[in-house]
Amino acid sequence: MADSTILNLDLQATGANAGTWGTVTNENLEKVEKGIKGYKAVDVAGSGTTSLTVSSGTSGTSDEQSRASLKFTGTLTGNKAVECEAVETWYFIDDSTDRGAGPYTLSFGPAGGTPVDLLTVTGSKYIIYTDGTTAFDVLADAGNIAAGGTLAASGDVSFDGGAFTFNTSEADLNARFAGDTETNLLFVDAGTDRVGIKTGAPDADLEVAGTCKVTGNVNLDGGTLIFNDSQQDRDARFEGDTEEFLLMVDAGEDRVGIKTETPAADLEVAGTMKVTGAVDLDGGAFTWNDTGAALDLRMESDDLENLFVLDGSEDMIGIGTAAPAGGRMEINQTVTDGAIACLALDQDDDDKQFIYFDGTTATDSTTNVSTSTATDGTKNGAILVNVNGIGACWIRVYTSAV
Repeated sequence: MADSTILNLDLQATGANAGTWGTVTNENLEKVEKGIKGYKAVDVAGSGTTSLTVSSGTSGTSDEQSRASLKFTGTLTGNKAVECEAVETWYFIDDSTDRGAGPYTLSFGPAGGTPVDLLTVTGSKYIIYTDGTTAFDVLADAGNIAAGGTLAASGDVSFDGGAFTFNTSEADLNARFAGDTETNLLFVDAGTDRVGIKTGAPDADLEVAGTCKVTGNVNLDGGTLIFNDSQQDRDARFEGDTEEFLLMVDAGEDRVGIKTETPAADLEVAGTMKVTGAVDLDGGAFTWNDTGAALDLRMESDDLENLFVLDGSEDMIGIGTAAPAGGRMEINQTVTDGAIACLALDQDDDDKQFIYFDGTTATDSTTNVSTSTATDGTKNGAILVNVNGIGACWIRVYTSAV
C-alpha cells in the first residue's frame, strides 16, 4: 500500500489489502469529498507549532490535512504556527482565534517552508495556496477585484504601486472619512464639487470647520483673501521670529496693533516705523507725544540733518541744531556754502505789524518790553538785517532802555 502525496489516499496494490477494498475505498471517497467541500474546526490554542492531522485506515472523518475549509479556534497564549504537509494544496481558512494578551501572532504554511502571517482581526477569511515550499495569501495578491455591492474591510487597507481613483464615472457619489470621534473628518461632496473637513455640508470649495495648521508655505494667487467675512469677534495674529504679536487684528475693538496685543487706537505701533513713500494726514488732528514722555522728533532735509528738532527731554525746539539750548527755540545756521540768513520773515499782509512782541511792559529796563523813550542809553553795537527794497541795514543795540 502507498499513499498519494496530496489527498493521502490509500492506493491498492495487486493482491494487497485482501478483504479491505470496501473500507479503504470508502475512506478514499471520504477524503475526496472533504477535499472538495469539506470543513473542519481545528483548535490551535496555546503556543508553539500545531500540525494538521492525517488519517489512514479509518473513516476519514478525523482528517484535517485533506479538508477544503478549516476554522481555527482557541485562545493563543503565545505566538503560534499551524503547519500543513509540504505538498501542493490550498485552503479556505476562517480565523476565529482569540489572540490573547499579546496579541500573539498566528501563521500558516507548509512544514519546513515559508508561512503566511494571518491578521489579528478576529473573523478574517483567507484563501491560502502552497506549492509545498511557500504559502501564498491569494487575496493579498489577487490582481483586479470588482465588487458589485458593498466592499467592507475590517482590517488595514494598503494602496501601493498604483493610483487610487474614486468616482471615475463622475457621478453624484460622496466620500466620507470618519475619525475617532468625528463623523465627517473628511467629506467629499460630489453633488456640489466641494470638500469639507469636520463638516458634511461645505459652503466653499474647501471648508474647514475647525482649526487649520500649515507648516509650509501658503501661496494665495488669483483671488481675494477675506478674513472673518461674517464679521464676528474673530481675532487674527501673525507672529515673527521672536515677536509674538507682530501683527494683531483685534476684531472685538476693530483695531490693528503692531507688536502689541491690545491696540489702543485704530492702528497702534508699539515700536519703530519707517515710511519711504508719501504720508497724507487728512481729516483729523496730528498729535505728537500725547503721553508727555521724553521723546524727540527730528526732521531731515536734503543736506541738513537737523532741519527741525523737537527735544522732548529739554522741552525745546531746534532748527539747524540737534541740541537747542539758547531758548525755547534756537535757530542755528550751520550751512557754510551759501549766504543764507538764520531767519527770514515774509509779511505779505502789509497792513499788519511785521513782528509782534508780547511780554511784560515797563518804563525802564526791568522787564522784557520797555516803553521808555530815553535817548541816553549806551549804544553797545548793531545787528545786520536785510530789508526788502532797502538792502543791508543795521539795528542798534543798547545796553539799557534808559
